Amino acid sequence: MKYSRQRELIREALEQSGSHPTADAIYQEVRKKEPTISLATVYRNINQLAENHMIRRIVVPGDSDHFDHTLAYHEHMICTQCGCVVDIWPKKPLLEQFQSFSDAEVTGYDCILYGRCRNCADQVKQPQN
Repeated sequence: MKYSRQRELIREALEQSGSHPTADAIYQEVRKKEPTISLATVYRNINQLAENHMIRRIVVPGDSDHFDHTLAYHEHMICTQCGCVVDIWPKKPLLEQFQSFSDAEVTGYDCILYGRCRNCADQVKQPQN
């Protein structure tokens, strides 16, 4: 993939976000440095980055896709209270576990876990005054 200043700004915005932003959130950040960039350009470049395995797309049913710059193996959980996307780091890759099924050949999967993020779980544990 050929170098693009706009694509680099998109990658930087994703890496600096500290979360799993949507394309719209990335667009808002990139516009601070490149006010003339269009939303279509951001979407096109995000799709290219995901297709070239330079970032990860997180498909969230019923919501916009989120994106992750961390390529090391991990899974994701959606907080059912606030909607944030949380990294989950299993000790053993799930695909290895799935490949042990004797009656099937698993070649890939999509897995989204649901639960409460640490902040939401802590709020539930705190006594209400």
